[in-house]
Amino acid sequence: MDNQRKRSPYRKPAIAALSAAALSTALLLSVSAPYAFAASASDTAPASDEPIASPIAVAQPIVAAQPIAAANPAADAVKITFKSVQQSTKQLETDLQVPVISGMKDTAYQNTLNANIAARAKAAVDAITKQAAKDYAANDGSYEFRPYGITVRYELVSDGSADADGILSFKVLTYTYTGGAHGGTYAQTYNVRNAAKASSIKLKELFGPSYKTILGRAATAEVNAFPDDYFASKNVAIADSQSFVIKDGLAFIIFQEYEIAPYAAGMPEIAAAIPGSSAIAPAAAAKLPIVADGKTVKGAVVLPAAAGNLMAPLRAVAAALGFEVRYDAKSHETMVSKGSFTASVMQGKDRYAYGDFQAFALGAAPSVKGGVLYVPLNFFSAGLNADLAYTTTAITLNAAK
Repeated sequence: MDNQRKRSPYRKPAIAALSAAALSTALLLSVSAPYAFAASASDTAPASDEPIASPIAVAQPIVAAQPIAAANPAADAVKITFKSVQQSTKQLETDLQVPVISGMKDTAYQNTLNANIAARAKAAVDAITKQAAKDYAANDGSYEFRPYGITVRYELVSDGSADADGILSFKVLTYTYTGGAHGGTYAQTYNVRNAAKASSIKLKELFGPSYKTILGRAATAEVNAFPDDYFASKNVAIADSQSFVIKDGLAFIIFQEYEIAPYAAGMPEIAAAIPGSSAIAPAAAAKLPIVADGKTVKGAVVLPAAAGNLMAPLRAVAAALGFEVRYDAKSHETMVSKGSFTASVMQGKDRYAYGDFQAFALGAAPSVKGGVLYVPLNFFSAGLNADLAYTTTAITLNAAK
């Protein structure tokens, strides 16, 4: 995070001095798709509900990024290149790498998506160009006018290949500077199913109609567990157009800077396991504490297991979620219950059962370490219906209400 606090990258030598009109023309030509409808791309935007001319939020400067690509990309991976537009005047310095998508199965959707991305970039440039001209003209010479700036970069998260479950997910980061100590970055996200008939992916589709409650509880638990890192809040709200990206069965919920935390915190992300997916826990998660219903589970050590699984102590975590745990010597099963609900696990068997539902596997069997029975972390979400999320500071679990 510290390396992102360096001086903003918007100040770059100009390759060409373009007029504002020429810059807009360059943006109009920056995608292969016809641009006739792009001026109203909010009506045709396939991957986001946010209006194309939404204000750029104040945030931290982004580091100049190279196009992100896998070391050995899959043959069926969607590709992202960019069209570069640079400009330097007394009023405004521009450095754009506007992403261009290719290789999607649905080329019509791909063309619309490219036009939408270009339209958003153009809208941002037009807005800051107008503001820079107005403020430059208003300067009476009593202070030095520092050129405003805009930088556009992108980050590919999932490449739409079969290995990525056919999910194309990426961010477009727009940094703007309009004077002062630092500028701000806004993250626009796109999540698309790369299929013959492509479609945008919504949080409601992934987490169900109660997605705002589920994800809001996870975010609120994080804020309450680490109050020094966030603004005080009893209930973190999830927006209709909440930014997020998807990777390895996890939805990374992105909060813009200053939205729930101070500038120094960056853009907080909460990684929530998508129900029904074989989510792979973040690599650093094994070192994080477990927070259950807003309270740290004391002595709960997380252990790594095969295939990216993480194991957690069953009794300590289940009890923190309000469950009773007992061992049935006759069946050799450990029973986890709350009210009329009962789930069961058996040491050495990758077979988990609850209620009257058919038993299921989680990719790792319960095991005993130091006299403590461990189960996969996703047992608490898949078996006990708790909301599981990963943040940069904790693994959070919230019991179903």
